[in-house]
Amino acid sequence: MEERPGPVRVAVVGVGNVGATFAYALLLSGLASEIVLIDSNRAKAEGESMDLNHAVPFTHPTRIWAGNYPECAGAAVTVLAAGASQKPGETRIDLIKKNAAIWRAIIPEVAKHNPAGILLIATNPVDVLTYAAWKLSGFAAGRVIGSGTVLDTSRFRYLLSRHFGVDARSIHAYIIGEHGDSEVPVWSLANIAGMRLPEFCQAQNLPYDPHAMDEIFVQTRDNVLCRGRWPDAHHPGHSSQPEHRAFDLQPD
Repeated sequence: MEERPGPVRVAVVGVGNVGATFAYALLLSGLASEIVLIDSNRAKAEGESMDLNHAVPFTHPTRIWAGNYPECAGAAVTVLAAGASQKPGETRIDLIKKNAAIWRAIIPEVAKHNPAGILLIATNPVDVLTYAAWKLSGFAAGRVIGSGTVLDTSRFRYLLSRHFGVDARSIHAYIIGEHGDSEVPVWSLANIAGMRLPEFCQAQNLPYDPHAMDEIFVQTRDNVLCRGRWPDAHHPGHSSQPEHRAFDLQPD
């Protein structure tokens, strides 16, 4: 008799702003039938799981609970959103040191209890910590994935859409490289519904302003709309969903 697959489980480690938002977006997507929330602050994890469970009647049948590392076992994906945030005056090197120390406590525990799963990294500096997670876990490189510049790309598309007055879903443009100061916009591929930006402007009798494009990239890179006022949460929490959707979440 063919064995029936079990429920699709996703573990979220770190339920601060980003982790909690990811869990909420995951619940809305209906991709997982089990979501386990893990945090060093047990009361926080329990509170978030309670809140999410109260939304279940309006979304999808999903079992959600606060757990511990052993309950990462069997998870198709473990999302890692734990770590300290960068404080004013703190360098990226300072942040790396703090979060690398946290990583050394978390990653071996996740790998021990779920040696066959995928790690999705959403903690900054994400590129460095994705590499650290790969080294600490011992997993194959293809099973440790960082959120990379998905967030930057989403922000870039929004700002371009606002400038040109079109739906952001019709904007196709990409930020590549590091999620940080050295990231790069791929202007040669930027288009609106398949039309390169100068072509679109010409067709719409609009001026194409290279200086304005440079300013949009600076806003994208430096996140001047939010930095110093409030932390990103909904954006990175939800922008991690495309990577999550790319996985085959059906259990073996």
